[in-house]
Amino acid sequence: STVYGPRSTVHGLRSTVYGLRSTVYGLRSTVYGLRSTVYSLRSTVYGSLRLNYYCINPMSFPVTTTRTRDRLAALQLENARLAQSRTPVPIQTSGTAATSTATRARVAQLELENARLRNSTQVAGTRTRDRLAELEIENAVLRAHVPTASGTSSRTREALAAAEQENRRLRTVVVRTVARTSTETLRALQRLKEENQLILGALRTLDVLYMLDCTRSMTPWIQTAAAKVKDVAQYISAQFPDYTIRYGFLGYRDFENSAADRFTELVFTDQIDQLQRHLDATQAIGNTDDAENVVGALAKVVQYPWRARTRVLYHFADCPSHFTQFHDDNIVDHHPTRDPDGRTARDAENFVRELGTLGIDYHFVEIKEAKTRKMITEFRRFYDNEADERKLQILSLGSDTEMFLPSVVKTISSSVARTIRMEQTRVARMIQNDDVNIDPHIDWNHAEGWGERLSMRTYTCNPQQTLDNIIQARLPNVLTSNIQAFIRSEPFAFGGLRYALPMFQSNNLKLVAKMFKDGPHTKDRYLQAMAIQTIAAKLAAEFNSSRPPQLIGFLTIRVVEIEQTNPSNNTYFTVEPFIQGDYVRHHNNNDEPMEAYSHFTWQRSRNRLIVDDLQGVGYVMTDPVIHSINLPNRFGTTDLGREGVDNFFSTHRCNYICRMLHLTPVQPRNPIRQIQGVTGRGGSHGRRP
Repeated sequence: STVYGPRSTVHGLRSTVYGLRSTVYGLRSTVYGLRSTVYSLRSTVYGSLRLNYYCINPMSFPVTTTRTRDRLAALQLENARLAQSRTPVPIQTSGTAATSTATRARVAQLELENARLRNSTQVAGTRTRDRLAELEIENAVLRAHVPTASGTSSRTREALAAAEQENRRLRTVVVRTVARTSTETLRALQRLKEENQLILGALRTLDVLYMLDCTRSMTPWIQTAAAKVKDVAQYISAQFPDYTIRYGFLGYRDFENSAADRFTELVFTDQIDQLQRHLDATQAIGNTDDAENVVGALAKVVQYPWRARTRVLYHFADCPSHFTQFHDDNIVDHHPTRDPDGRTARDAENFVRELGTLGIDYHFVEIKEAKTRKMITEFRRFYDNEADERKLQILSLGSDTEMFLPSVVKTISSSVARTIRMEQTRVARMIQNDDVNIDPHIDWNHAEGWGERLSMRTYTCNPQQTLDNIIQARLPNVLTSNIQAFIRSEPFAFGGLRYALPMFQSNNLKLVAKMFKDGPHTKDRYLQAMAIQTIAAKLAAEFNSSRPPQLIGFLTIRVVEIEQTNPSNNTYFTVEPFIQGDYVRHHNNNDEPMEAYSHFTWQRSRNRLIVDDLQGVGYVMTDPVIHSINLPNRFGTTDLGREGVDNFFSTHRCNYICRMLHLTPVQPRNPIRQIQGVTGRGGSHGRRP
């Protein structure tokens, strides 16, 4: 008995130790399981953010509340204190103590589960809240391992009972929350799908109005319009198959005609045969002076039921409007200051301004430039607006009626693209910065206050690569290095596609880090953006070597990667030098050096691509767009392919720099060939560059 008694005690203690080890391993497994749950919740929440096709997603650097930050800091401090105070739990030999130890282990497990349940009832919206959940779970684990003052088994059992009761309550709350969230999420997704369809349906609408001077000199154009409108409609329908398209016609004559003959009109219809019959029945009638009732026609245009998102007006005329403000002295005008309807030049100004307010793209088909030059100069003064990218377009056709079809169809795509671009800008301006705070002020002198100095890997284009190699490669050949820098989480500006964040490197190096707002945040996408700017820069260097009157340049950009524990969560930016000044979109201003440069890129690349949408400070450019011919979307979602090239050359007029560089004039691809054999009209007039 003396020998076997102590031996039994030793075996009992050993069993107790093994039991405690099992408890510890169980706790570890529970923690790992809870971490997996947190990561799963994070993935679910991030996935649910991709809701609306036209909504701008919040950026990856979310703004957290002060209360969340305070709670996070408090947990980190408490966890550090608990970790330092951890000591092994003493092994008791009494039966009461052993029971108490097992009970404490059960209490610890329940506290862990309760912490998980409490966090699962809240919608995790940011990485900070995810981290907060992890710390609360870790806090529960540390509390379970810190020895407490010796207590009685009854007190421990009371704690166990309370924990079990709380556990049952939380389980019920979680079940209800999950059920409610699942139902609400499904309903929200359904509502968003329906809303997306409505938005897409509204965006994919097009109203086209032909406004013709129907006096005798315009007879050839009236006949051409009647012969070609069906071809135009069929081409546009093929180009935009998902669009709802309406056409209208307004013919105007002067005051010498009766009130019934003064206007002939067909308000918008989607029946193209009806429009063609109306044009076939339209007759040209003479007048007794050189000025026409343009103002009366514009008064009707602004009252028409324009409903589409893209609205286009084609005005065909060979004579100016009444009123001396709109024509030279050699024009015979029976109503130089006021017409029989009581209208004056001020009314004309108001109507032209109203066209812009209504979002109508005004295209004037110039037939006799000498007669209408002064009128169009004045109309442009009323209509043009740089902020809205609005400019009265002139199509100089003269007497060449064969250009009716290509002139119309070439400009429709430009109007649709402008509408989409303006819609994106409008949506961007509607951003409510609840999660993303835009702070235009940058305090470069206190960059250390932006947060920790971040270590990151950089990727730059290999300077040894030739232009052709970069164009042909799917992604550029890169060189890598490592840097450290501060990045402020609040952007100082944003555009249609990206946020711009201040970035500060040592040696007073001021930089801009740009992050895409939505879409895939992958390395390939950022490397592609770098390739676009590198191609533009190499082409600019060759352009400058020809010694044009204005040199241009592009900022050198690189891609930086901030690594995370999970590589799929790595953060990427494009980085470029910070330059002070106002950004200008040069192509909106018909800037001659920029127009010539874009033309040069087309010829230098052997008709494979064109660099477009040029913007920057002065003539230091950034964020260009490339339209490529061979592969659709080769250079991202802004690459419109052949359509983008045609859009540029449809408005480009070669200037003295183009001629100095011996650039070949380019006619946009003639769309008549695309409908030849389908419409049965006009196929013989096609010309291809």
